[in-house]
Amino acid sequence: MSKIGILVSLAMMYLALATEPANAAPPAPKPGAPKAQTTPPSPYMNNMEMKFRQATALLFIQTENGGLKMMCTATAFEKKGKMTHFVSAAHCVAEDNTAHGRVNVSKANWYITFDDPGKKSFLEAKIIGVGYQHRGDDFAVLEVELDQDVPMIPLADRDPSLGEEISNFASPGGLGKQLFRGHISMEKLQRPLISGDINWKNTTLIQTMVGPGSSGSSVISIKQEGIVAFIVGMMRGSPSVISIPVSKFKAFWTDVQANKYKWYDPKKPDGDEMDGSELSADKLIKQINRHYPGSNELHLPLPNHNNGK
Repeated sequence: MSKIGILVSLAMMYLALATEPANAAPPAPKPGAPKAQTTPPSPYMNNMEMKFRQATALLFIQTENGGLKMMCTATAFEKKGKMTHFVSAAHCVAEDNTAHGRVNVSKANWYITFDDPGKKSFLEAKIIGVGYQHRGDDFAVLEVELDQDVPMIPLADRDPSLGEEISNFASPGGLGKQLFRGHISMEKLQRPLISGDINWKNTTLIQTMVGPGSSGSSVISIKQEGIVAFIVGMMRGSPSVISIPVSKFKAFWTDVQANKYKWYDPKKPDGDEMDGSELSADKLIKQINRHYPGSNELHLPLPNHNNGK
């Protein structure tokens, strides 16, 4: 079979958008701080979309010089006591250590911001679950103690269906939360998309708009009023956006909470104990730039039509 390149853009890792001056520490939340200002509701959004916007956050990494760089988009999906759990993408925060068969999470400080008008506060986020990308689990869960109330966006009961109408809030280009709408164009792609750590299996294809910074953002079904998929990338030369269906996330998250997910150990979340390496923020960014230089596009071989595994 001839190798024809498909250009696939990972809609996250290449932004490296500095939003704070070097050596600037993220501001800590102040006790008793007033509620964040919110944009007045639009008559062109339904109730679910208004909640979805409030639950969407921007995920930042703190670099070694103290600056902040936006990496991905995240969504609040459940609350445990005082802590709120956000879901994003594994390729935003980690790499696979294939020699040891486990996840290597970047040893960096992580923050989320809701980017609300008049309140640009950054809240510390702790990574509590990351998927092994070689098996298609491109998920990351972060835990945050919020200083404001936000809606929790539920996980849908079923995966999306062909033609199902969807909405997405993300921050492509780091420009802030934007609303995108579209529909499911293929329920399950019967071809693997593989390169490096990435192995997106049985993905769902969507017709919508994305850009660098969209990775990890949730896709909600208008009919189901819940999260049906998570955006991870897009293909250049094709209108299709790549997402992973919610059923795969549910299986991943169930195993993580039961301590049965063998590729990630919450007691040893990074790989430096294994081989002396440390995936710092700058090392992660440099590694991404080394693997995907210049065009910020990932070159994948043409999917094998005879192998849908």
